[in-house]
Amino acid sequence: KDLLKDDQLIIVMGKLMPDRFTGGMQLTVNQIWDLDQARCRFGKFLRVAVNGRAPDVARLLREFPARSEQTEHGELVRGLGIRLLVTRMGESGGASAELQLGESMRFFPTDAALAHWRAQADQGQAVIVYE
Repeated sequence: KDLLKDDQLIIVMGKLMPDRFTGGMQLTVNQIWDLDQARCRFGKFLRVAVNGRAPDVARLLREFPARSEQTEHGELVRGLGIRLLVTRMGESGGASAELQLGESMRFFPTDAALAHWRAQADQGQAVIVYE
């Protein structure tokens, strides 16, 4: 219920069925997320281009840490992993590598967090991969 606010974007998962009484459709909602939570649920990782200049990962993780919550199954940490995309070009060709940061280096993908990652990424290239 905390997610249901005026002019607040929500993402729902549910079942859509014909409504016999009104002739319209009935939606039974099974799960509901706000945009940040949906990014965590469906996103795989954040890919950040770092060509020649690394972002201040430690500061960004301090400012936008993953969020923990207690469930009946124990502690659940919600956050996205980070992969740094390094590309180097030379006269005779180039090379690229994607470096996956450790499992403890996760962040919660709010709009503000993504804006800070993009500000430090090469050409603003920081995108959530949803594979």
